[in-house]
Amino acid sequence: MDLMKLKMLLNSDKYIVPVYQREFAWSQEELIRLVKDIEDSRRCGKEEYYMGSLVTFHLEDHYELVDGQQRLTALALLFTLSNDDRRINLSYEARPASVESLESLQRGEGKSGHIFYRSREILSSEVEKVDREAFFEYLREHVYILRTELSSSTDLNHYFKIMNSRYPQCTKGDVVFSILLSKLENPKEREIAKVIWRGLDSFSGFLAGCIPERLYNRMIYGDGVAPLLDSSYKSWWKMITSHTEGDGDNITCSLDDALVFDSEEYIRPMMRSEKGGCFYSILTFEEFLMYGASLILELENDFDDKKILEVYSHLSSFNSEEVKSFLYDLLILRYLFDTYIIKRNGDDWCLLKYKDINEYVLAFDEMNKKLVNLESLYASAIDTKLWLKPILIFLRKNVHSSGEELLKALESYSFDSQLYLLYKEKYYDNNLSSKSYKIVKNGSLFDIFNDN
Repeated sequence: MDLMKLKMLLNSDKYIVPVYQREFAWSQEELIRLVKDIEDSRRCGKEEYYMGSLVTFHLEDHYELVDGQQRLTALALLFTLSNDDRRINLSYEARPASVESLESLQRGEGKSGHIFYRSREILSSEVEKVDREAFFEYLREHVYILRTELSSSTDLNHYFKIMNSRYPQCTKGDVVFSILLSKLENPKEREIAKVIWRGLDSFSGFLAGCIPERLYNRMIYGDGVAPLLDSSYKSWWKMITSHTEGDGDNITCSLDDALVFDSEEYIRPMMRSEKGGCFYSILTFEEFLMYGASLILELENDFDDKKILEVYSHLSSFNSEEVKSFLYDLLILRYLFDTYIIKRNGDDWCLLKYKDINEYVLAFDEMNKKLVNLESLYASAIDTKLWLKPILIFLRKNVHSSGEELLKALESYSFDSQLYLLYKEKYYDNNLSSKSYKIVKNGSLFDIFNDN
């Protein structure tokens, strides 16, 4: 992955849109939004604006665009409006009208009925509304795009199937990870980071269901030494780095390659196939990253996931050790989150933990129902950040908490003046299911949560 300033695209590598890609089709609304979003970012004084990704094959003398050609074409048209003589080196396979139209616009010539001309007129109309010189300076120096290069062995049919069903576009989490990954030069450490991130970025399931079985056991429990919850990041990374190739069973592939290793024995099925359903977290991945910033990096934020890149902008100053420490702590946080915080399975709430391949059990036996009832009450009635943050703070300090200790923390940390509730008595009935909460004391749930 390469995180690139847009100026790096000018008079640089050649990009070709292959014949199997659809023609340029951005609407007037999308073109107007492109200029407006960049200009809004400039006016707000943001040092960095991330506008998505390009997925490419690197061939002998050019990059073939697998994904992101609509975005790159729009940028190429936009740059024809600048006073800069440099241009994006973009062409189209088997589309002579598109090639001729773009080259004509880049030379400042002619008009026609081609969509490129109409699109450029829309962009020009929007650029006329801003400070042109300042806008294009910002576009070159402060707008970034993420370029991902596929392996030459990639099965494109399989890739498009996965991309269309699961990864329609680059997310803000992808940008955060690309920044982190750029700080790691050791190939083995980069492989480990990729496995960690793919496990973290899987919120319709459990961490344990998204990492190969043997690798998960080593990551969480160690290999006789350096288990995740009871060691320093340095000792843990030293342990896991020693296992980036093979696992003692004559399997000689990297951790990253192991994710697509064709063996049902080696690769754990996803939770979707294990349980016949999908488990939904009370957070999105981006929201989880905001909690990570608040707890691990000790950054104050309002947990607005739209601001994730702003909150994580300082990652560019990290060194490799700081990145490794952060990923280690983030993995711990996700493990604790999966183990101690409820998920939804259909209409029901659950609190499960990993036991063995294809097997998840109740996290706390006889305490489980009480914890599920209380956490689901909180999830339904209290702003998540008000109760979840103090609980995660508690869990990071008490990584081996029992059910009794967790319940005590839930009661003491969540019910205080900041949560607008006086918790002098137990306002919930432990015998009721999570679907049929009633307030045992006087008044309704709404009345109690607005009790001063």
